[in-house]
Amino acid sequence: MRMREATPEERRRFYLEEWDKREVPDFILHTISLREFGFDLDGKGPNNRYNQFTTVEQLGDFLRSRAPYSAYASVALYERPSAREGWLKAELVLDIDAKDLPLKPCGCPPGSVCERCLEEARQVAKQFAEVLAGDLGLRNISFVYSGRGFHIRVNDESVMTLEGNERAQVVDYVTGGVIPSDFTLALGYSQVFRERLVRTFRALGPEKLLEVKGLRKSVVQRLMQEKERVIEMIRRGRLEEISSLEGLGPKTFRSLLEFLTRLNAEFTDGKVTIDTKRILRLPSSLHSGVSMKCLVVRDIDRFRLEEAVPKFLREGEG
Repeated sequence: MRMREATPEERRRFYLEEWDKREVPDFILHTISLREFGFDLDGKGPNNRYNQFTTVEQLGDFLRSRAPYSAYASVALYERPSAREGWLKAELVLDIDAKDLPLKPCGCPPGSVCERCLEEARQVAKQFAEVLAGDLGLRNISFVYSGRGFHIRVNDESVMTLEGNERAQVVDYVTGGVIPSDFTLALGYSQVFRERLVRTFRALGPEKLLEVKGLRKSVVQRLMQEKERVIEMIRRGRLEEISSLEGLGPKTFRSLLEFLTRLNAEFTDGKVTIDTKRILRLPSSLHSGVSMKCLVVRDIDRFRLEEAVPKFLREGEG
């Protein structure tokens, strides 16, 4: 599916003919009067801020009359959204952007997206949500296709009042962004870290490994030749055996481990998670930069990009 920028006329057509208030998720509908709404009216950024709507019908009237380039709603709930005052609580959010993946399975350049890297982002979102549910016991988890990736939006009361540093700890846990003190534990963070390390190491090519300080080309070639064996060592928590590979050594192994851990953390934008006043794309709205609908994903396993294609794009390429 070719992505392209929507024209002003296509935006108007989308909001007049296709936008549906039933596609605004319940977690926004039930709190609509407590959220700040922001809009990018001309493609220059979300400068129209501090908007408040008391009903979804008011929101719909605005969208139809202005046909914005992009529409956003705050993750936070406020007593006075039109002034962004009286902060009450905020969703816990993880943003997996396909254009910014540290390791892309495709050939598209940084800043661009294709169906292959969107599929990779979908898999990452699914894995992160499994940890949020399985390890952290969270249940009110929603997936949103954002146009260039996926948002995980968590509305459990237990996390909505977390401060920024606590949210950062959640990011570290879910992504495997911190080296654990014990690699061998069968459950908990040690297991999550090893799973993330396996995913990252499996996706690495030799050119990327050469970025590791002190890692010689001959050792990189050895790691590539024995990739499956190394992956098995990681899975079993026997990471010290990797450091004993010829030419590696404990110091260089530590550099390799720190490099992989940094890549782990880059699979989501941690700044989005810790920002309790962030605005995110409004599910049901049009991402005009790629001509795709931003929408709630009811089944992350079965999601297909075709679900997000607006009528004007389908008809234009039909």
